[in-house]
Amino acid sequence: MIESWWWDLLLAALRAATPLIFCALGILVAERAGVLHIGVEGVMLAGALAAIIGTVLGGNPWAGMLATISAGIIAGIILAFISVSLPTDQVVIGIAFNLVSLGATSFIFRLLAKQLQVLVPAIPPLLFGLSPFTLAAIVLIVVMWWFLFWTGPGLKLRSVGENTHAAHASGINVVYVRFAALIIASVLAALGGAALTMGWVRSFTDNVTLGRGFIALAAVYFGRWNPLLALGACLIFGAGEALAFRGQGTGAGLNPHYYLMLPYILTLLVVGLAGMARGPGDAGKPYLRR
Repeated sequence: MIESWWWDLLLAALRAATPLIFCALGILVAERAGVLHIGVEGVMLAGALAAIIGTVLGGNPWAGMLATISAGIIAGIILAFISVSLPTDQVVIGIAFNLVSLGATSFIFRLLAKQLQVLVPAIPPLLFGLSPFTLAAIVLIVVMWWFLFWTGPGLKLRSVGENTHAAHASGINVVYVRFAALIIASVLAALGGAALTMGWVRSFTDNVTLGRGFIALAAVYFGRWNPLLALGACLIFGAGEALAFRGQGTGAGLNPHYYLMLPYILTLLVVGLAGMARGPGDAGKPYLRR
């Protein structure tokens, strides 16, 4: 009985952490290249809506995945052009993108409300009760760790984030690397949105992400920009969300909103206890060729 409870909790934590893992990987790629990915919440929201639109109108999950990836690429190009090519303040642009995405997704959802107010078909688990999204997220964590720390392209990516001018002096095209990194990061964040709406709640509502992009940011900072450590942080936050839902089911008489606060309180505690973390040296700094 006890073993079953812990196993169910672990599966629930993994399910809740899956969208965070995708977003955390996206943040890692962008910030290792020196670009603050504050707009991850907005990209995740766009991917969440695109997944539902593609699945419902296209008639199958593959159409939803195609729509999600397309939304991520478009969002990445927009963010990369404004943040890298212009360049502008990356924090301001990220916040502005989040606000625009929140309004745009709500508007589009209302336009298609009659078609989208349905539950999309559940995606069956593949292994140990884990969905394809969760298994893909775990594999991507290992691949990202190997890529960043054991390959030449990963070293180039990290060098751009640490010292852009030294990377440029060594022959690396800083603008190209940052542009590509932000597009890949946005696709990953959009997949996090798809993992939420297609692989978990199976529907879309206004602001369905509920700040999960910012929790993924906290996971990256807590994990010191390391994919494996970020996975651990995502699992902690996922466990908090799983416990929140289980707490509501116990019928303890508390307001449900108190339980829903748990993962966010846990985020504040973990980030506060982790202290200051040193990120990539040139993260957030616009690249101006000397």
